[in-house]
Amino acid sequence: MICAENLRNDITYLTETIGIRLAGSPEEKRAAEYLCDRFLEYTPHCTIEEFPIMQRVVEQETLEIELDGKWISFPASLLNSAPSTAGKPVEADLVFFNAHTDYQRADFSYLHGKAVIHYGIHIKREEDYRRLMEAEPAFLLMVDTRYTSSAPLADGLFPAYVKKYGAVPTMDVAFFDAWKWCAEKATRARLTVTGGVKESVSYNVIAEIPGTDPEPLCIYGGGHIDSQAYSVGADDNATGCAVMLEMARVLSEKPHRHTIRLITFGSEEQLSVGSSQYVRRHRDEIEKQGKFMCNFDSCGSLVGWDFFIMNADLALRDRLITHYNTRDIYYESMLQPDPTNDLFPFTVLGVPGFTVMRRNCESGKFYHHTPMDTLDKLSPEALAKRASAAAEWITELADSADLRDLPGTDPSVAETVQLLWNTTYGGW
Repeated sequence: MICAENLRNDITYLTETIGIRLAGSPEEKRAAEYLCDRFLEYTPHCTIEEFPIMQRVVEQETLEIELDGKWISFPASLLNSAPSTAGKPVEADLVFFNAHTDYQRADFSYLHGKAVIHYGIHIKREEDYRRLMEAEPAFLLMVDTRYTSSAPLADGLFPAYVKKYGAVPTMDVAFFDAWKWCAEKATRARLTVTGGVKESVSYNVIAEIPGTDPEPLCIYGGGHIDSQAYSVGADDNATGCAVMLEMARVLSEKPHRHTIRLITFGSEEQLSVGSSQYVRRHRDEIEKQGKFMCNFDSCGSLVGWDFFIMNADLALRDRLITHYNTRDIYYESMLQPDPTNDLFPFTVLGVPGFTVMRRNCESGKFYHHTPMDTLDKLSPEALAKRASAAAEWITELADSADLRDLPGTDPSVAETVQLLWNTTYGGW
């Protein structure tokens, strides 16, 4: 069904011919145009929708740490949505902040004007972010405690938090570098970043296979176009884009009762901006017609296990287990809402679905958001097997005479979903 060689060819083009695809960059635009052209080989219904974003345009970034009276340079990477130092050095005393426990402290005043080693990469709670910004640190050095890396990863701040509370220069730093600073009692840090962010646009590419029913419902497929800084993003997420192209080829071979809409989203790495923009723009249509969303993200690891982020009620989850198990595919499920992937904005509107992922270490993928995320880490054959199972599931739904009766999202997490939407995405 799904062809592994086709997947390999599209992943190769996106990662080796185009390369790093930062949101808002010319490379992301080139990838969007490539995907549109490829979709048009299978359906005449393909459009590109633009939306505004802030593009990361770092020209130079220098982090120096004072150890034993000497200034030593260390690699660092500016987070998406964070401001730069406008090319001017900012120097401050170092202070350690354990993000796993120190947000329980009543007083953050000791962080004022300091270079903060933030031991933990994400600030998920809005209240925590607000209090941290009100403390006015000089800058943040974020340590990704999920991965014990000798090089900095790339990541981003939540745009809604930045818009509401502002931001200070915020850098990803290597786990073992931060360990060294603590072990050797580093005293001060100096940061210089030229460039930063600028206004730009990103792109959603939308391919449609129209349904034959007079009042068709809609099944969505998704995967994101952009990659992180310094990463060609073979798994995260050229795999998802390649799957969408193969889905278009396979699913367009015959007509279906209901509409299938395959979308490659821009700017996922800035917290699913493309998906949330699509949902905002097409809210009425999704509420009336949307019945399922199947998202693919980082799903091609050569070695590992399948991991589905799931939002569906129990009856629908049982159907999915049967569907995949009979195809010799077994997976772990995450049932709690996760706002950090393109499924989530659809979940907000009550559309059930899942994100297909594949892990190779307990924290995710060992090459997560690094230059190591290249084609040689993938198995197109394993990816084809999982994509074929998903294509068969979408076909079953698209040909169903009783799709209107399909179970919905998990009602037990509805309140949490709405809270996350309002805080991390800024609501409607």
